[in-house]
Amino acid sequence: MRVFQTLLAFGGNAQPQLAVTRRLLERGHEVRVLAHSAARGRVEDTGAGFVPYRRAQPDLDMSRRERDTLRDWQARTRIGAGLRNLRGALFAFVLDVSRDCAEALASWPADVVVYDWMLTGAGVAAQGARVPAVALVHCPYPFPVRGAPPPFIGLRPMAGPLGSARDRLLAHASTRVHDIGVPLLNRARTEHGLAPLAHWGAQLLGADAIEMLTAHELDFSSAGALPANVHYVGPAFEPYPREWRSPWPHANADPLVVISLSTSYMNQRALVQRILDAVAGLPVRALLTAGPALETDELRIPANARAVAYVPHRTVFPHASLVITHAGWQTINAALADGVPLVCIPDRRDQPDNAARVLAVGAGVRVRKHASPRRLRAVIARALEDPSLRRGAQAMARALARSDGARAVVARLERLTAAGGAARTA
Repeated sequence: MRVFQTLLAFGGNAQPQLAVTRRLLERGHEVRVLAHSAARGRVEDTGAGFVPYRRAQPDLDMSRRERDTLRDWQARTRIGAGLRNLRGALFAFVLDVSRDCAEALASWPADVVVYDWMLTGAGVAAQGARVPAVALVHCPYPFPVRGAPPPFIGLRPMAGPLGSARDRLLAHASTRVHDIGVPLLNRARTEHGLAPLAHWGAQLLGADAIEMLTAHELDFSSAGALPANVHYVGPAFEPYPREWRSPWPHANADPLVVISLSTSYMNQRALVQRILDAVAGLPVRALLTAGPALETDELRIPANARAVAYVPHRTVFPHASLVITHAGWQTINAALADGVPLVCIPDRRDQPDNAARVLAVGAGVRVRKHASPRRLRAVIARALEDPSLRRGAQAMARALARSDGARAVVARLERLTAAGGAARTA
């Protein structure tokens, strides 16, 4: 099977999708990945062929302030940041992505296209080339669903007529905002010989399958009336070392608290400093995983803390008592897969939504991003002492362990292409 995959150079987007890439290669399939130059090393490490974007912001690197074209961290309000995400990411990756993807498919005909749901243009190109397409969703279901609060607002479900009215009103508004991009979408569809669509979401919903890379218990939308091609397949994790060497003396048995914020640049240095100041007054071992987006040179690191550039989440989380996070979806999936409760400090993007889901399953707490060190210290201390949070996280660990998302996606692709092959030879 020849698989053409499209990837965004975002940390949270890339991790589960590269797990799918690795599984495809293990199964003996040929894989080429269209991605931004910042992802070249990670793609080539899997053994897949790397195909660079030629038109679609080829130098985009969300981990670097100077190469981040989205810059949603500059917006003063959540609404402003959301509009930047729509215009700078979702809408921006239509025309040029469709052209790059179509060009690559013309030179290397594939049996199936697997694409990041945000790369709408890849779905357009696949449809235009008459190639089956499967969308991978690395966050909660991204469109309004009857019976659930609309996404990207940070709301929890509300029962009764008032809740229904709230959700209908907000769902209508959400659809209207997404439909701002319909003229751009239809321009791309026209280039590829496709009929226009009335709504933005119709392009994604036209995929052969939409694979949700988490458990349904973690997504409010799973309780609503989802389209038949939407499947919750479980989280997908890349391989990781099982052993972790603690930087503290072996005799130090204080609880381990892992501080893990965004791997894309979100101007979080001040927040990280307040978190470090908060844990300085607690009897814990605090491990800050800085990632590529955070420079630690100017941070005040307390005596009970250590800062490292990188350690795989699944390597260190089994040793942790608590994870403090911006509420990125992959960090949540990884922590809960190991039964570790969370202190969520959501900023923007899908993070308020993600935090709401953690609270709903009783696996963590939420605190404002501008909270003082004193407030953060109190929240962290209570979370460490609350056994119900550990029970909630362990319940989610059992749910997430039901299915390997990478394995499930590959099985779906194999069934899809086998069915297509049988149809072509009939």
